[in-house]
Amino acid sequence: MTALPIAPLSDTDWLLLTTPDDTEEAPWMTMPDFQWRVIAMLVSILRRHAHQNGLRWYIAAELKVTMPRAITPRVLDLGPDLLMAEADDRERTSWNVAQEEQPPQFVLEVVTEESWERDSVEKPHLYQRMGVQEYAIFAPLRTDGGPLLFGYHRTATGRWLPWPTDRHGALHSRALGHLRLYVEGNKWLRARDSRGTRLLSDGEAAEHAVAQAEQAAARTAREAARAEREAARAEREAARAEQEAARAEREAARADVAEAKLRRLQALYGTVEEDIED
Repeated sequence: MTALPIAPLSDTDWLLLTTPDDTEEAPWMTMPDFQWRVIAMLVSILRRHAHQNGLRWYIAAELKVTMPRAITPRVLDLGPDLLMAEADDRERTSWNVAQEEQPPQFVLEVVTEESWERDSVEKPHLYQRMGVQEYAIFAPLRTDGGPLLFGYHRTATGRWLPWPTDRHGALHSRALGHLRLYVEGNKWLRARDSRGTRLLSDGEAAEHAVAQAEQAAARTAREAARAEREAARAEREAARAEQEAARAEREAARADVAEAKLRRLQALYGTVEEDIED
């Protein structure tokens, strides 16, 4: 029996066949505290922005994404730290590219020391093959002098190329509605809208609302205190006016008494002068 010829594997196909699934037990399956906090912060920021602007975004963290054999030589599961797809925001146990009929538009990996090679070398090929539009890589622990935020994106012509940052080191994301992703304090991944407004997470927005309410209450208290001082000043002015009126009344009474005395004296002196003349 003649053996069938075997087509040689490309470098990418070899990588896909030998790369373990994200869902298999591996060091990157555990998550350090900083990584969880970065992801939770950005998920909250993006979900709040989508809700406020009526965007049809499905945002998930650590959700299994399955690429079928039509995309890769074997079924391959990945678990990006964060993904966004233009889809209904409903609960899912996984994102199946074939069933959803689309890959995520945006994915993010927050790099740890253990996941550096996988996230920065292997996964760009996997997400390219999947059809992702933008792949952001955030490496807050990086110490080799390279950028903390970088990635890959699909150009208007469909080419998969390194994703350039602007002069501030931010990534301009078309998939995220032209938000700009940037690093804050060398440890947080945040976003600004097209107007440059720093977007808040739900927790920050709640704290901001409390701070605004406290400031408004303080302003109200200051206005009330000012009104109370003005009322007290008006009351003192009214009291002074009343005192002045009483003083004027007493002066008028004294003037009346003096005038009466003068009339009596005039009457008296006038009678004496008349007697002398007589």
